[in-house]
Amino acid sequence: MKKLIWLMAIFLTGAFSPVAADQKILTIGVSGTYSGGFASVGKSVSDGEADYLHWLGAKGGIEYKSPDGSTEKAGIRVIVEDNRYNPAQAVNIYESFRAKGVNMIIGFGSTPGQVCAANASKDRIPYLSWYAYATPLGYRPSPQYYWTFLPTIAESATPAIKWFIQEKWKGPGIPKIGIMAANVPSWRILGKPGMMDTYIRNIGGELGGVEFIPMVTPDMTVTIGKLVMGKQVNALLLIGNSSQAVVLAKNLKQMGIDTQKTTVIFNISAWDETLFKSASQEIEGIYGEIHTALPDENVPGMQIVREAAALAGRTPEEIVVNYINGVIGSMTLETVVRNALEKHGYEKVVQSGEYIRDEIHKLKSFDPLGLSAPVGVLHPDMPYFYNHARIVKASKGKFIKAGQWISIDRIPGAME
Repeated sequence: MKKLIWLMAIFLTGAFSPVAADQKILTIGVSGTYSGGFASVGKSVSDGEADYLHWLGAKGGIEYKSPDGSTEKAGIRVIVEDNRYNPAQAVNIYESFRAKGVNMIIGFGSTPGQVCAANASKDRIPYLSWYAYATPLGYRPSPQYYWTFLPTIAESATPAIKWFIQEKWKGPGIPKIGIMAANVPSWRILGKPGMMDTYIRNIGGELGGVEFIPMVTPDMTVTIGKLVMGKQVNALLLIGNSSQAVVLAKNLKQMGIDTQKTTVIFNISAWDETLFKSASQEIEGIYGEIHTALPDENVPGMQIVREAAALAGRTPEEIVVNYINGVIGSMTLETVVRNALEKHGYEKVVQSGEYIRDEIHKLKSFDPLGLSAPVGVLHPDMPYFYNHARIVKASKGKFIKAGQWISIDRIPGAME
């Protein structure tokens, strides 16, 4: 019954609703990831993005005060597609969205998003790749019509590194960190000489090494041994996906490595609640990076998250940190669209993407009702939206806070 209600809500926000002929409508494409290498994380984020937009549409759309002072609403039509975390599929979806006249796109993934950046710039279609890292391929086209929720992969790792060196480390000497990263082309920048090692040294630590691992691998014992036994690192930072996280956690257990002595941290793309099903014992005591409130935190925005999930027929167990992440992405999109509508009116916004583009590019920090630290653009030279992260710990089947919000640092040369 809940699924039926959700499907009815989608229909009522579409172009064929009984009031669509008279209603102001904006069409939003969701280039989600429901299959492929990052499907575990991608499904939750993509569901959060789409569910919030459907929930917003079911309430009549985006309310705004038009330039003449009247209060109006712009309805929402949502089109959801699976990019499969595949560049060719992502381009096909983009072309399909363009043909259907979307006013903007929100999506998942650096690899699927960055290949659409040049076309988005040419076609003047704002493309917000909410769960992605900034890359030269994505940010080079001008004028910029493609953005990511975080800066480069190297800069996005800085909160976890700072947390370990400045908060977690209690031992004698200089703490040494080893990085294991998925072998994604845009992530090879992590191995650039003089970059991560200089950053870590400047904040009081030492880089033990950077090792790249296949996207799909059944065993990481050699790489673990190289960093933990060979380089004797005090912390391992995995920058990868959840399947790599499972293998790493199980290998650590098999090798008898004590995670109380060697701190293990998973980055956001390798860290979600599915790990409690696939490696429940092995991830106990491991730390991970998040950018959102936890599902059981009593913040004002969590009620909206629950309402959006309920409308889509989802269970409470499906409200995970990455689902919340997706909701925040669509809340951010709603904010910039409202800003554009209030400044320029519906007719101009629906006819040209430049007005939404301008508002995305210079978004002032706003509070997403406590669902994360303030979201906004602090660096106009490289616009991204999350400026903080925090660390949580896997403990008895749930995530618990292990620190406060930590700012993301810029690193010279990370975008080259």
